[in-house]
Amino acid sequence: MLSSENIKKIFGQNLCYMRKSLKMTQEQLAEIVNMDYKTISGIETGKAFVSSEAMAKFCNYFNVEPSHFFKTKYSNVTPKEQELKKEIDRLLSDCDDKKLQTIYNVIAALKK
Repeated sequence: MLSSENIKKIFGQNLCYMRKSLKMTQEQLAEIVNMDYKTISGIETGKAFVSSEAMAKFCNYFNVEPSHFFKTKYSNVTPKEQELKKEIDRLLSDCDDKKLQTIYNVIAALKK
């Protein structure tokens, strides 16, 4: 069962992971989202929680949906990888079966 404390901790761990995946310091992130670095530290450790305004800033900066911060099993996919996967999906959306098979064959060959 989730508690308020667990939710804050999950959010903070995910924020920390996303920040570190971009090799950013708490100070750098704080400057970008116009917050004090001590507030970022408090959020990442689960001692504080975010306002809806701060959450919007984090979502916009990392280009993710709010639900991304609440995943209990966080994937190791970086925001950049997520953006690339979204773009690939967009590019594939109007391909017919023949084009998709060709693209699949290229990707399979590249992965070998």
